[in-house]
Amino acid sequence: MVNAATVRGLAARLAKAEELVASGAVFPVAGLAGYAVVRNGSGDSMYLVRFDAGHEHCTCPDYQQRQKSAGQPCKHILSAQLSAGDSSPQPPASSAAP
Repeated sequence: MVNAATVRGLAARLAKAEELVASGAVFPVAGLAGYAVVRNGSGDSMYLVRFDAGHEHCTCPDYQQRQKSAGQPCKHILSAQLSAGDSSPQPPASSAAP
């Protein structure tokens, strides 16, 4: 079940993703459709992102520790989707049954 705290968290994550795109922090990987390298907000780390629908993955700690199991995208996945022209980013496909 989605609650207000979850929605607030997703809205904040989307706003941060939009900031990453606006700052030029998303770099498509040449020759690999659906992949990008995304610089974090402070500029001291880069993360490899796969943003193909249903196959989303990110090497950032947030995705590895929380988002992967919760089925929610990190800001890096959202920023890669936005940068690629997807104006309506989708959460990663969940392997758990509803």
